[in-house]
Amino acid sequence: NVAVRIEKEATIATFQADLCENLTLEFCDAPSGKNGILPGSSKLFWGDDKDDRIFHAGVSNLKVKILRDDFAENEITADYIANGASAEGNATAEECQFITSVVEGKLLTEKVVRNANSTGRNARAMTERELKEDEERKSKADDSLKDLVRIVDKNGNVVPVKKAPDPKPVDEEVQEIYASMSKQDIDATVAECEANKSKGNEAFTAGEYFQAVLLYTLALDKADALPDKGTPNSKPLFPRHVVMSNRAACFLKLGEHEKALKDAKEASEIDPTYIKGIFRQGLALHALKRYREALPILARAQKLEPKNKQIKQALQFCERRLAEEMRNRMKN
Repeated sequence: NVAVRIEKEATIATFQADLCENLTLEFCDAPSGKNGILPGSSKLFWGDDKDDRIFHAGVSNLKVKILRDDFAENEITADYIANGASAEGNATAEECQFITSVVEGKLLTEKVVRNANSTGRNARAMTERELKEDEERKSKADDSLKDLVRIVDKNGNVVPVKKAPDPKPVDEEVQEIYASMSKQDIDATVAECEANKSKGNEAFTAGEYFQAVLLYTLALDKADALPDKGTPNSKPLFPRHVVMSNRAACFLKLGEHEKALKDAKEASEIDPTYIKGIFRQGLALHALKRYREALPILARAQKLEPKNKQIKQALQFCERRLAEEMRNRMKN
């Protein structure tokens, strides 16, 4: 139930909104974030540049208005359920991200189909329409290059270009790893997972718990492509259990105790010795008032790390709660 008014004195390119409802954004003669700094350069209003975008996830009834001289020139209402959000992979429907931007003069809400990577050519989040346009541009560029480049012999005659041989199947590659991915692909995937994990840690430290959930989910989704998933007794290529436990911590902060329990249990299943996964499983059960189940798990965490004051305090608190619960049952 908030209205945000961006006026002409402000300069903004992107806006992020997560897990809220009844939000109104009004761009009142607001300049684009891509305005030129040179004298005489034309002024762009918000929406005139392709990078003027609103990112939103889990937002109900988002109203976006573009006003010129207090006249509503463009407006749209977006809703994550109405726009087709659904649970995919490790992400819930609320974590499904959308982009609202101006396309051919009209505001349009589209689902993100490729999330942004940390670096490189995939550093921009893309919608299905943008991906298609990007592929078309690349195809045209390749065709233009073919027309421009000619190989001639010493007499000036054009030499026909031989077609490149088809790539060898994966099982014939020298750098075969896990029979499905090359070491280069594995390294690139792990690097992207680590980057999203680090960004998630930064968001958590800043108190941006929902944003941290999104980033941890990106890391887990990308890690699903690694060939070691489901391979027992092998050294993990990426510490999924750590990210699962970190996301459980976010859910605890957000009051999503069932989700926290699910993530913490999975983290403990991947690595039964990981203390944070065990501890957060106990905390989630405690928050759900399932004290009888929480007590042995917290006791196990204390056994693994007896000098941890937080675990000791949580265990004592759980013991008191369980004792109170039993006394009340006896009274009844």
